[in-house]
Amino acid sequence: MHSIWLGVEDEGEYGKLAAWILEECQENCELVNEENDIHLAIIEVNKWHDWIKIHRFRKRNNGCRIIPLLDPSLLHTSPLAIEFKLTYLLVKSVKKRIFLRTLKRAVEEIESENTRFAESEESFHHLDADQGIARNALPYREAFLRRLLSGDVKTEEELLQSRFFLSEEAVPNVVVFIQGFVRCPAGRIQEGWQAPTVIQEFLKKEFEGDQLTFLSYRKHLLMLLQVPSEYGSLKHWKEGEARLLETIESLESEYGIQLYIGVGSVYREPLLLHHSYKEACKARRTSPYERLQLRYFEEITKDVQIQKCAEYISQYCTEDLSIKQVADQINLSVPYFSRIFKQETGRSFVEHVTFVRMQRAVWMLRHTDHTVEAIAEELGYNTPNYFSGTFKKYVGLSPRDYRATEEIIFV
Repeated sequence: MHSIWLGVEDEGEYGKLAAWILEECQENCELVNEENDIHLAIIEVNKWHDWIKIHRFRKRNNGCRIIPLLDPSLLHTSPLAIEFKLTYLLVKSVKKRIFLRTLKRAVEEIESENTRFAESEESFHHLDADQGIARNALPYREAFLRRLLSGDVKTEEELLQSRFFLSEEAVPNVVVFIQGFVRCPAGRIQEGWQAPTVIQEFLKKEFEGDQLTFLSYRKHLLMLLQVPSEYGSLKHWKEGEARLLETIESLESEYGIQLYIGVGSVYREPLLLHHSYKEACKARRTSPYERLQLRYFEEITKDVQIQKCAEYISQYCTEDLSIKQVADQINLSVPYFSRIFKQETGRSFVEHVTFVRMQRAVWMLRHTDHTVEAIAEELGYNTPNYFSGTFKKYVGLSPRDYRATEEIIFV
């Protein structure tokens, strides 16, 4: 005799299922009221958290077959049954013939001790026929990852809920922040390609075999990936870094797409991944230690005094700043300040000030209609020609040519 426990709160649903069991299966099955030494459990799933209850139930009742009874509004969570290696799944309000057929199959498996997870796909066929489940979990994965990056996912239970669309092997541990522009918008239009699509195709090709997820925002694209466990950062993963650099070079040479990339730290704990997003964004906007187009958060100085000086420079970059004026902010001598500043930032004081001014120039060229001459004057340059030469050295284009480029909008 096989004991069956109904974990169903809906009295109407409970009464209906109990009547079917007593009517059709009383010869070899009996209903029990307590969760104790049971062979088969039918558990109602009315909300996300009920999947957590099933997970805990399995731990308490090892060997018990579980059949979830799913509310139709949660059909998109049905792959969790496969993830939990549950052979069967029912949907409310289940038809009598489907319920009894499923129940009898489960009982037969108990009797034969021949449960095979490979048969789980067969057990779902009535859902495809009767309910039309959409098996494409991509929208749910993207929605969950957006919540994860915004810091809205705060508990392990919520992570468990994501298992049906995001396997452990696919959980990202680093965020790559991507922005850029197209050098020749007219050529792009004539050739008929879209920069966001091309960028993603190139990255997918370079990282073929790796789990990648792209999240598009208006003016930036996020690439989420998993750095192998033996590396503490993407920078140390030389193969991964080489792929990014190859993508940057190929896009520039083949399509005239100029990319600027910031990379956050690696976080093995998914609940902390939103820190990598913030760090990648900050790295993208920070003076580069080595190269302009690929910057790492870990390269940003952690020295509080140097950070204070960098903030001061950013605030007063349009003025005639002297190195002594900035060194005085932290009460250091000019020689000592000059040495540690370059050591911490990778650039001399003059190079850093120039870079900050060029950042301001880029923003003004893109978002204002000020003339090049007016921008040069506002940033403290006496002659437009000197400003233009400096701008081209840092950006690779003259100010007028840069203004003619097309900023990449990803959505």
